[in-house]
Amino acid sequence: TSYTNYLRNMQQRQQLSPEILKAFGFDRQILDALIGQKVILAEAKRLGFEVGEEELAQRIVSNPNFQAGGSFIGRDRYQALLLQNSLTMEQFESFVRDEMIASKLQSFITAGVTISDNEVETEYRKRNEKATLSYFVLDPAKIETRIPTPSEQDLKTYYETNKARYNIPEKRKSRYAFADMVKYRTELTVTDDELRTFYGEHSEEYRLPEEVTAQHILFKTDGKTPEQIEAIRKKATEVLDRAKKGEDFAKLAKEFSEDTSASRGGTLGTFGRGQMVPEFERVAFTLGAGAISDLVTTQFGFHIIKVNSRQDSRLRTFDEIKEAIRPRLLFERARDKAKTIAEQVALDLVTNKDLNAVAAKHGVTVKETELVEQSAMIPELGNSMEYQTKVFSLAKDEFGVAVEVQNGYAVPQVTQIEPAHAASFEEARTRVTTDLKGDRAREAVTENTNKLREQIEAGKTDLAALAQSVGAEVKTSGKLTRGGSLPEYGSLAERDQEIFTLPFGKAAPPSTFSGKTLVFAVKGRDDINPEEMKKALPDLRQDMLPAKKERYFTAYIDELQKKMQADGLISINETAMTQISSRIQ
Repeated sequence: TSYTNYLRNMQQRQQLSPEILKAFGFDRQILDALIGQKVILAEAKRLGFEVGEEELAQRIVSNPNFQAGGSFIGRDRYQALLLQNSLTMEQFESFVRDEMIASKLQSFITAGVTISDNEVETEYRKRNEKATLSYFVLDPAKIETRIPTPSEQDLKTYYETNKARYNIPEKRKSRYAFADMVKYRTELTVTDDELRTFYGEHSEEYRLPEEVTAQHILFKTDGKTPEQIEAIRKKATEVLDRAKKGEDFAKLAKEFSEDTSASRGGTLGTFGRGQMVPEFERVAFTLGAGAISDLVTTQFGFHIIKVNSRQDSRLRTFDEIKEAIRPRLLFERARDKAKTIAEQVALDLVTNKDLNAVAAKHGVTVKETELVEQSAMIPELGNSMEYQTKVFSLAKDEFGVAVEVQNGYAVPQVTQIEPAHAASFEEARTRVTTDLKGDRAREAVTENTNKLREQIEAGKTDLAALAQSVGAEVKTSGKLTRGGSLPEYGSLAERDQEIFTLPFGKAAPPSTFSGKTLVFAVKGRDDINPEEMKKALPDLRQDMLPAKKERYFTAYIDELQKKMQADGLISINETAMTQISSRIQ
C-alpha cells in the first residue's frame, strides 16, 4: 500500500507517465526508500527505542504549522488541517512517531562519530589552498567559427554519408479563436461590497504573522565534555549578568558570541515562528520588546537573547488591503470570463464549422500560427505545450476544446499537416553545414591536442610557445581552490594533484573534457597560514560533523539491509511491483 501511494503521489505531482517513472528508476528509488524506513524501524525496535505519547504530543503541539498566536490550534482544527491534506490523525502521528524513532536511532548509532585532525586539516586545505593558473583552452565551438564554409561537393558527400541523421518531424499549422483575458480585465469592474465579501471569505490569507526582531550571543557546547560545558555555562552567566546590567549588547556579542552573527553584533534580523529551533523560539516569542532572556539551552549551546521589537499576529483590516484585493479579483473574474466564452465558442463549433463567424458572434479574435513542430514554442501563446499537445492530437480541419494559454483561452483548429519525412539535401543544408564544420573543428582540436602532447613529452613546457603553436590565447585564472573550475573548460577536480604540486611555469599535459582541451601551468599558489588554520579548525570540525554522521548512518543502514536480504528477512516481489506500476495511470 505504501509503495502504491508513494508511486501514485509522485506520478500526480510531477505529471509523469508510468513509462517515465520506470525509465528514470523512480519506482525503484521509492521502493528502496520504503525498505530503508522499515530497516531503520526494525533496528530501532531491536535496540529498544520508542516514543512515548507525551513526547509525541509535545512534538505535534510545538509544530509551527499547528499553532496560532503562540498556542496549539486545538484538536478539531488540527484534524481538519490534516484532512485537507488527505491525512488522518493516525497516519500523520504514525509518520511523526517513526521520524522521531529514526532520529533517536541515528543519534545513538552516530554518537561516537568524530572528525579527526587529519580530516579537518585536509578539508581546510581543500577550502583554502589557492592557486593561480596560466592556461589556454582549445574549444571546438570557437574553432568552428573560423572554419571556412565547405564546398558544395563536400556538403553533398557529407549528406549522403550521414543521410540517416536528417529527418524532418511532423509539422502543423493551426488557427485559433482567442478569448483575451487582458481585454476582459480592462472592461470589468468590482464594487467595494464585492471586495468586502471577498475579504471576508479570504481574510486569513491577509494575516500578518507574529514576528520578532532580535539579537543573540551564542556560547557553543557541541562536542564538549561535561566539565568544559560547565565552564562555558559559568562564562555565559557572567556575560548575561553584564548584559542585564545595561552593557551594550552588540559589543558583548562581538566580543563573546561564537555564532556567525557576532560580527553584526548578534543581529538575527526579523523572524517568524518555525525559523528557529524550538527552545530558542519559545523564549524569543515570550519576551517583550527590549527584554533580555536568561540562558537558553539548545543543541548549539547557550544563548542570551535580546528582543528589540515584536509584532503580534493580526489580521490586516479591509481598508489596508482593499486595493491589493482588487487586481486579484479582477484577474480571477477575467480568467473565468475568458474560459466561459472560449468553452461556448468550442461548443458552437460542434454545429457551426465557420470559425470566423463563431468568433465574431462571441466577440473574440481569430489568429494563426506558423507551420511548426510539436516541441516548438509559440511566442504569442507563452508556454504553449498544452496547446501544441492538443493541436497534434487533432485531425486536419478538426476543432479542439478550449485550452488555457498565456493571457487567455484558445480554441484551436488544425489547418495544415506536413508529415514527418526524410530531409532532402536542400531541407537539410543548414544542419549539414553546421555538422560538417563541427566535425572539422573537433578534428582540428584532436590534431592540435596530439601535437601539444608530443611537444610536452619532448620537454617543451613553455606555455606561451605551446599556445602560439596552435594559435591559442593564454589567459590567467582567478585564485582557485581545490575542486575549482574554469568557465571556459569546467571542473579541474581531476587535476588538483598537479595544480598543487607542479613547479611554477611548467606546462602540464593536456586534458580533454566534453570535447575541450586544456593546457595549463601554475603561475602562483597561496600558502596556508598556520595560525589562521588553527583558529578555523574547531568551527570547521563542527560544520563537517553532521554530514559525516549522515554518511555513517546511511552506510550502517545499507549494510544492515544487505544482511537482512541475505538472511531472507527482506524479499522483493518484482512481478507485483511491475503490476502496481502498470496500474498507476
